[in-house]
Amino acid sequence: MKIRYILAGYLLSMSALLPLQAQEKDCDIHFMAILPQDTSISETVSEQLFNRLCNAISDADVYASEDYARFFVSAHMTPLFKETIPGPPENTAITLSVNLYVGDIIGQKIFATQNLELKGVGRSEERAYINALRGLRPGNAKVMKLVEEGKKKVIDYYNRNFDNIVAKTKQCAAVKQNAEALFYITSIPECCNRYDEANKLTLSYYKLYIDNNCRDLIMKARNAWMQSPDAKGATEVAFYLNQIDPDAECYDEAASLYKEVKEKMKDDWEFEIRQKYNDAVDIEKSKIEAARAVGVAYGNGQKEKTTNLMWLK
Repeated sequence: MKIRYILAGYLLSMSALLPLQAQEKDCDIHFMAILPQDTSISETVSEQLFNRLCNAISDADVYASEDYARFFVSAHMTPLFKETIPGPPENTAITLSVNLYVGDIIGQKIFATQNLELKGVGRSEERAYINALRGLRPGNAKVMKLVEEGKKKVIDYYNRNFDNIVAKTKQCAAVKQNAEALFYITSIPECCNRYDEANKLTLSYYKLYIDNNCRDLIMKARNAWMQSPDAKGATEVAFYLNQIDPDAECYDEAASLYKEVKEKMKDDWEFEIRQKYNDAVDIEKSKIEAARAVGVAYGNGQKEKTTNLMWLK
């Protein structure tokens, strides 16, 4: 029976689209979107608030997502007025006070705040909330002002703390905490004074990351093949080899193992090891995006430890 191993789409293959987006923005700053816990509203309303918040700031040359970042945007709403409108059909009218925040979640600092008063009517209280939140939209003058004030503080933070961030990055790399190192160095936005220097360091630390990762993956692939030199083992080998970056120092060793398995499995192993790159410019862009993805993944693993908003007022 043929083993069909589908080669996972290379993470970097889509990165060619990203530079076009970057050109359209003055500075690609990422805010983590996070909401304080609020048991008084339904999950549906909470999701609507989250999505509206992320969408509302998208016109201000920044973006927000649930991915972890030091700097955050948040919203907290309080009902000011609620009224039942007789029918038929009966409706609920609600007026909300929505406080918006941009700040530093690690330093527990608020950089900027704005307040919106939103009104909605619906056949149920939940629908009234959802309709009211439609007022939280891109282009809102208060939202734009909030983000602009927050951006200035974020850029100022990175300009003033560049050397400290680099020192922290080096400290992490020295003890082979390479994913954490990439989290720090790739957090620096492109509009900061020393962004070009940060890019060079990103490439350097990403090389350390893929080299260390390669050694771990080769060991796992060899162990899998030794324990099961058959179709099952070949599938495991493919899984590990597929994750090895072609620029990693052990790539030739990976190619050798690939050849060994291929010769034994013959046509029953439909897998091709990733090839080395040709275009130097595309390589650099792709590697920076890949390094950012590693940093984001590391940051997301820290969310539970650092995203408490009990201090937010």
